[in-house]
Amino acid sequence: MSPRKRTKAADVPPKPPRRQPPRCNDLDGKRWLQNSISVWSDLRKTAEEQRLKHPAQFPVALAERLIESFLPATGDDCVLDPFCGSGSTLVAAQRRGKRSQGIELSSEYAALARQRLAGDAAPAVIHEASATELTRHVAAESVDLCITSPPYWNILGQKRTADYKTVRHYGNHDGDLAVIADYDAYLEALADVFRQVFDALKPGAHCCINVMDLRKKDRFYPLHSDLARRLETEGYRLDDIVIWNRQAEYNSLRPLGYPAVFRINKVHEFILLMQKPGRLQRK
Repeated sequence: MSPRKRTKAADVPPKPPRRQPPRCNDLDGKRWLQNSISVWSDLRKTAEEQRLKHPAQFPVALAERLIESFLPATGDDCVLDPFCGSGSTLVAAQRRGKRSQGIELSSEYAALARQRLAGDAAPAVIHEASATELTRHVAAESVDLCITSPPYWNILGQKRTADYKTVRHYGNHDGDLAVIADYDAYLEALADVFRQVFDALKPGAHCCINVMDLRKKDRFYPLHSDLARRLETEGYRLDDIVIWNRQAEYNSLRPLGYPAVFRINKVHEFILLMQKPGRLQRK
């Protein structure tokens, strides 16, 4: 039997370089870890944001965190907000160098959003229209990320028993989803809007929806879970949930229901991370 021939190192072909997976963002490990914590307690409205007096405004910092988590720092990405209000999502997109589109029913808030969008860093378009007409303004599969906070169900006109702050609403315009009296009809109206958002999203893109659970007298409405389940029937996949802890903003809470019935002071909101199935294309 002939001796086994020893293979020289030079005869072994080099292994091909390992293919790096495409990055979903440009965060380093430290920032990635910070953003991935399921409870966000460090986000505050700036003094300028507090002066805007929008009844349900989230801080630009919240939208920026979502943008930096789901989009790369460079690239011609488009961010959508179908209920853009005073423009926090669009301002955040502009700061991150992203194109953006917003839809706003109130001409007052649309004008306020335009005032906040300064310079030509990244184009932002605001359509003064109802979100129910989204497909008329936003092309199919043109959006890389949606960040929005839909109007609260019709509770903004009610007396605030938790903190006694002044009642403020969106203006009660015709077509305002916040004036719908029936809860199921309100959910269906939201589903109609997010059905159109689904068509506008690129495959694999996320729709981040900021919502808060509600109570009317003795009935509790788990809006975040009801909406998530409803949107899954429209084709979305519930990817995860972030809890936005807003306790630092509440400085005049009282013991709800005391002493007859124990009630919970809700100081947090939910960010539903809904995703359109498919493979996200990154260059």
